[in-house]
Amino acid sequence: MTETNMLREIREIPSIVERQVNSEATIYREMGERMRRDRPRFVVSCARGSSDQAVTYFKYLLETRLGIPVASIGPSVASVYKAKLNLEGAVFLTVSQSGGSPDLVSLQAAAGAGRAHTLALLNTTNSPVGKAAETVLPMFAGQERAVAATKSLIASLVALASLAAHWSEDDDLLAALKRLPGVLVKALECDWSHAETSMAAAQSLYTIGRGPGLAAAGEAALKLKETCRLHAEAYSAAEVRHGPIALARDRFAALLFTNGDDADASTVDAARRLEAAGARVFVTGENLPTVVSPSPVLTPICHLATFYRFVEGLSVSLGENPDAPALLRKVTETT
Repeated sequence: MTETNMLREIREIPSIVERQVNSEATIYREMGERMRRDRPRFVVSCARGSSDQAVTYFKYLLETRLGIPVASIGPSVASVYKAKLNLEGAVFLTVSQSGGSPDLVSLQAAAGAGRAHTLALLNTTNSPVGKAAETVLPMFAGQERAVAATKSLIASLVALASLAAHWSEDDDLLAALKRLPGVLVKALECDWSHAETSMAAAQSLYTIGRGPGLAAAGEAALKLKETCRLHAEAYSAAEVRHGPIALARDRFAALLFTNGDDADASTVDAARRLEAAGARVFVTGENLPTVVSPSPVLTPICHLATFYRFVEGLSVSLGENPDAPALLRKVTETT
């Protein structure tokens, strides 16, 4: 069987992260130092798809470590409704692999006009978003051929973790980032294939996390939909009990992401409740083998690397093509 582009790109993840945290680390350090000097009052984010999960991850990092609020604005505020924004004292962060969607460009322009510092984290830096941003941070993921983003999403998470670590002067997190590439090599060796049958047979799935793990849950739900054509929805471990748990019956599966932090108690409690309701439950660190992360903050990155290997295999076993899912394109342009 011919190896998919998606699998080849997943295997590149450790070397990309190695480059980010070593040879290209200066650019993230300099931006973190600038944020400390500028002292922005808040961060406004703009992203879609997988990149929006990276923003969720960054939100938890900044709010728990620096107390700086992070809020999302829908691109249609500018692209459709032509609203003017007052963002004085804010950083406006756009995260995108391609930087090519017109609605992201429109909102970034409105944010700049509203006196925000526009910062773009991009894989394609020479793009409409990149050319118009005040500052650009590269992901350094290289060309990605598969429609399903994998290495670029991991690269965006590592870039944002690096920025947060330098901004907050967190030496422990910086040291953990240096160890991350070696851990990711081992993460790609973890085998979740025993979950394939239950996932493939499920009528619907929940992916669940809390704190930074919510970003992993959101990304997992997206990948299950786009590469496997399985209906999956992401929820917080707390939010799932406010109604959604009522759907957990026969032919229902749940994938839960733990962090190795104080949020795990509620995630494990959600797992037990879903299991009691009749769902087939899979939990990282329990019946899904995982690596020991160099920091709880980096656990979602490690778990996603393992998940990508799993979902690529699941997609192929279902007869799907993860490199070119039906109805999807690598660069999605919306207005």
